[in-house]
Amino acid sequence: MKVRRVREIILPYKADTPLKPWVSSDDRITEAIKRMLDCDVHCIAVIRKNRPIGVVRLEDALEKIGLERV
Repeated sequence: MKVRRVREIILPYKADTPLKPWVSSDDRITEAIKRMLDCDVHCIAVIRKNRPIGVVRLEDALEKIGLERV
């Protein structure tokens, strides 16, 4: 099974997106999903070198690994 990384589904960063929780662009998509579910959020900031570079939406992450949000 191919490892999917957050960098594959990054969207532009929105100023109103909280910086916590966050993931790195090199993290696995499954890690981003886990953090979003643990924190009950639908999107998460993507951080590189201590700066926000984008966001990942739960819906996009689930779709990328072959699941649909219920």
